[in-house]
Amino acid sequence: MKYRYLLVLVIAISLCTMSVYAAKLSDGLYGYWPLDGNGKDESGNGHDAELTGGAKFVNDGWIGDAIEVDGEGGHAVVDSAFSLTTTEITVAARINGWKTIDWSGIVVGRSDPASFWLGVADNNTLTYVWNNNNAATWGWKGAPTIPENKWALVAIAIEKEKATSYIYHRDDGKLDSAENEIEHIEQTVQNLKFGWDECCGARYFDGIIDEVMIYDRTLSADEIEKLAIDGLSVESKDKLAITWGALKRK
Repeated sequence: MKYRYLLVLVIAISLCTMSVYAAKLSDGLYGYWPLDGNGKDESGNGHDAELTGGAKFVNDGWIGDAIEVDGEGGHAVVDSAFSLTTTEITVAARINGWKTIDWSGIVVGRSDPASFWLGVADNNTLTYVWNNNNAATWGWKGAPTIPENKWALVAIAIEKEKATSYIYHRDDGKLDSAENEIEHIEQTVQNLKFGWDECCGARYFDGIIDEVMIYDRTLSADEIEKLAIDGLSVESKDKLAITWGALKRK
């Protein structure tokens, strides 16, 4: 009886410890732009975005308001002070639209030599750029296909030994995913824009972009699905941001 009591006590303590250290959806949140009528970064890091060109705020987002980019130059530009150096990152956005040409950018951070890119590849899949623009990233053809002019949450989750492309389809609640199993180096993400890849001319997205989120950690499939369905809690807003990488280094 004594040992049974001790076993129950140990299990209870273990479960309590797990609950304390379990990651919340707001953990590692480095940039969060709800785009609800303004470009405020609600992560606490203060890297607000501004609209330019033909981009405008509209009231028919997936959650509240969103931005509409016209495919002809409209996009959003994040404060130039934004900078994230990491080997683990998740970038997600809710979208409803389509490419104007192949390689139209959704969330893009171009710099030399390091670049991050999330958008519509030439085979209509959701792929990415990393490893100093290495073709083993953007040339990967096995990612899920983006739905044309339908609501979806799209996400790229990069870690040291693989990257996962996720698409959650709002119409049927299906989560598609695929993995690119390659090594990834540490890079710095900066010079962020939503709706345009400035690399090569008119690579504009045409449609609605809502709720752009950047994490300094790799989200799991369960977390991506929860993010798509439940969204970020209100209590995650206006909190001082602490990066996941900083927590791991302590």
